[in-house]
Amino acid sequence: MKIRFATAAALVAVASISAPAPAKEKTPRTWFVTRTGDPVTGQTRCVVSAMDYVGKARYSRTGFLYPVIENHPKHGLLIGVSSGGRFRLPTGNILWRVDDQPFREIKPEDGPMPEGTAIAVPPVPAGTDPAAAKAMADTMALATRMAAGFSATSTFATGEVAKAMLAELRAGHGLLYRAKAAATDTGLPDSGMYRVGQFTKDGLKPIPVDESLETSLAQCGMAG
Repeated sequence: MKIRFATAAALVAVASISAPAPAKEKTPRTWFVTRTGDPVTGQTRCVVSAMDYVGKARYSRTGFLYPVIENHPKHGLLIGVSSGGRFRLPTGNILWRVDDQPFREIKPEDGPMPEGTAIAVPPVPAGTDPAAAKAMADTMALATRMAAGFSATSTFATGEVAKAMLAELRAGHGLLYRAKAAATDTGLPDSGMYRVGQFTKDGLKPIPVDESLETSLAQCGMAG
């Protein structure tokens, strides 16, 4: 009887050793691809972003800002932030930093203007110096862009600045950003300066720059 018990105990020990350990839960991917198609114009979009998640469901919330990268069919490479949720709010100027790199300030008027924004060009009197006429037109264009920026729900960098920001992000490990207006730069310290990063069970953390960024960029045709 004792031998039988010993044998049974040995079998249990061997089984516990040979049984594979339960797989550890993988860290959720940070960056995902969102594809959309306009049912009227037929225009398709492919956007890489880091949104909130519950399990496999990705979502955005009103009043929160999310990083976005897109190779736009009209404006080219865009990188910056967009307001989330059903009711999108103006984003304003954005402060953006990767790791310990110097921070960047992105302004809505530096990015693409909302569709349908018209720039009013006043009539130029005959005989006006061409340089003066150009300066007047440039001033009106800037004023229009700034006015449109007040209501813009996205703030993006374009052109060479966008390329530099993307290269910086790819080489980095963590991203921090916030609306510049979220914290004052005068008077007493403002708690708004700490509302940066991604909400996790351990509090606010920098948004990870993991392998999911490269995977998602490749899916949107922005690899390399």
